[in-house]
Amino acid sequence: MLDAYLFDEDHGKKIEAWADALDDLDQSQMLWLDLLEPSAEEAREVGEALGLDGLEPGRFHEEAVQPAFDQSQEYLRVTALAASDTEGDAAPQTVAVDCFVGENWVLTAHSTELAVIEDFRARTEGEGKIGILDAPSFLAVLLEWVVTSYLRAFDKIEVELEEFDVRVLRSARRDAERQISALVEVRRRVGSLRRSLAPHREVFAALSDSEFDPVSSEESAKRFSELATKTETALAAARDTKDAVIGSFDVLIARTEHRTNEIVKVLTLASILLLPGALIAGVMGMNVNFKTSVFAHSALFWVVVGAIILIALATLGVARIRRWI
Repeated sequence: MLDAYLFDEDHGKKIEAWADALDDLDQSQMLWLDLLEPSAEEAREVGEALGLDGLEPGRFHEEAVQPAFDQSQEYLRVTALAASDTEGDAAPQTVAVDCFVGENWVLTAHSTELAVIEDFRARTEGEGKIGILDAPSFLAVLLEWVVTSYLRAFDKIEVELEEFDVRVLRSARRDAERQISALVEVRRRVGSLRRSLAPHREVFAALSDSEFDPVSSEESAKRFSELATKTETALAAARDTKDAVIGSFDVLIARTEHRTNEIVKVLTLASILLLPGALIAGVMGMNVNFKTSVFAHSALFWVVVGAIILIALATLGVARIRRWI
């Protein structure tokens, strides 16, 4: 599916006859073409109209796609990875966005809908001064929203971790293994997102030097330099989210230890309640004649009593040395 938007100095609007608009563009106008899940026919048509090489529909489904920057004599090609906002374990975490930038046109192509692209589209339509931007500056603004997708993803994970902490603190179930597995999965997601985001720094750093490509300007170079700074902010958010995962693990361990202490407390109380009776029953159950004439001269009985006292005193001594009491 292809959506086309024409921008001038006053407003932006969606158009249908994008090929005619492409031929009539002047210096105060810019054309944005957005390809969603392009078919081979759409890719061929757009590629021929813009004079592009390498617009391959199947490329967007490749897992090995990485952020990259390339240039030809007529246009720039920037590949970025946006954080996906789709739900489900099988959904990919990132979506490749191929961007082609000419003198006064920008083409973006991606395989699935992205909330940040939709939000950007909603912001640019209607009244506004977006048309005063040159094409590379427009791309820089668009890629800023791509970086924002990572910030949204990290914020979403932190919300999940807060809810996890509340469930752990309230839960009395013995499901620590399942909860640890959930934290491992969240940690994997954070690491994957960070590894996808980090290579963008080099791409944006290359684009911040306008002398090295045919279409960039000083204005766009400045915007890409600011974008590199925002990328560092997003990477800092990734580190904070990783620390939040560790914090949630600490909460889980503390809750587990508290549950264990409660169990030990119950067992200790049960032991204290039963131990005197068990001691009396043990002593009275010894094969000793308790007649006074026999009882007083029963050496074995007094040996056992003495051993019980010595063991008790030794236990108290060890507890004192180890500062248990």
